[in-house]
Amino acid sequence: MKRFKFLCKPEVIYGVDSVLSIPDIIKKIKCRKILIVVDKFFSKTDKFAKIKSIIGKVVDFVVFDKIEGEPTTETGDECGYFGKENGCDCVIGIGGGSTLDTAKGASIIITNGGRIRDYQGIDKVPSPGVPKIMVPTTAGTGSEVTFTAVFIRKDEKKKGGINSVYLYPEFAILDPSLTLTLPPDITASTGLDALCHGMESFLSRKANFLTEIISLNAVKIIWKNLPVAYSNGNDLKARENMLYGSFLAGIGLANAGVTAVHSISYPLGGKFGVPHGIGNGLLLPYVLEFNLPEIKEKLGFLAKELNEEWKDLSFEEASVKMVEEIKNFLEVFKIPRLRDFGIPSESFSELAEDALKVSVPIENNPRSISKQDIVEIYRKAY
Repeated sequence: MKRFKFLCKPEVIYGVDSVLSIPDIIKKIKCRKILIVVDKFFSKTDKFAKIKSIIGKVVDFVVFDKIEGEPTTETGDECGYFGKENGCDCVIGIGGGSTLDTAKGASIIITNGGRIRDYQGIDKVPSPGVPKIMVPTTAGTGSEVTFTAVFIRKDEKKKGGINSVYLYPEFAILDPSLTLTLPPDITASTGLDALCHGMESFLSRKANFLTEIISLNAVKIIWKNLPVAYSNGNDLKARENMLYGSFLAGIGLANAGVTAVHSISYPLGGKFGVPHGIGNGLLLPYVLEFNLPEIKEKLGFLAKELNEEWKDLSFEEASVKMVEEIKNFLEVFKIPRLRDFGIPSESFSELAEDALKVSVPIENNPRSISKQDIVEIYRKAY
């Protein structure tokens, strides 16, 4: 077994109504004033009113709800300084990945000052942020268990991640009941993001014995439950499993990283507003197809775990079938093509250059990939 390092944080509380444990956590970490970061949709729900009520009984708080579909560095700055000016010494993020990333970014602004873009990159955060409690309302990014927060630099139309152990939340509350209100399109988009995290971390160069177990189980859970949650959003069992699968995929992502799928998807979101999960999901089969020469055995093994009818096939045969099965899987969720976002094919060369600059996932990809290879992947997804 090869040598590896495994990071495991935060403290996780899982289960229906686990959100009611927030007051106990607040007392445990001795917060005096809390910055609650929440998206506008969830901020108008009865569930959020109840959460505010139980928090208000133990501590003062302020609410920031100016969350975009893809957070910008400006929004992260505004949120952070809103918390800093109000004397907040703890952040609670309640929402999808954009909300949680904004909350994590705000936590380091409160203690370090500066701007979000100062910290984009690897290990650029000088000191820890204030304590963070993450409460996901989508099963997707796994941001509640990762050390990354992604923001768009609007002036450059590019995404950039803050990658620092100081972004690890102290607590993650996984309450499946909070995901029941998700509409089908968001269920699909976030769920496909989680599926990509699981598959990419399973196949990545940095994968190890422990992450492979975690990522494999994440994929199996998401593959089985995403179609159910999509077709019947009130199926609590499917929602429970999706939140658990997304959580596992997030742990895999935090330790083994993602691959070229994410690098190739990033410019689509930065320049053309393609939702993160949709871009990843659309590109996944074509990147896997490109990677086949290097991943036949592992992808074939994964395929056999997902479909018992393939158990007698060779790994190579099963891996090829898996790529086609993912394309069929995407059709269930009515995933659009790149052309449906108004992306001109003439932009593929520039997009590919930008994708290569998202270097960590590119280097983690199981097969070396060139600009022309990426252009061809865009063409196949068009």
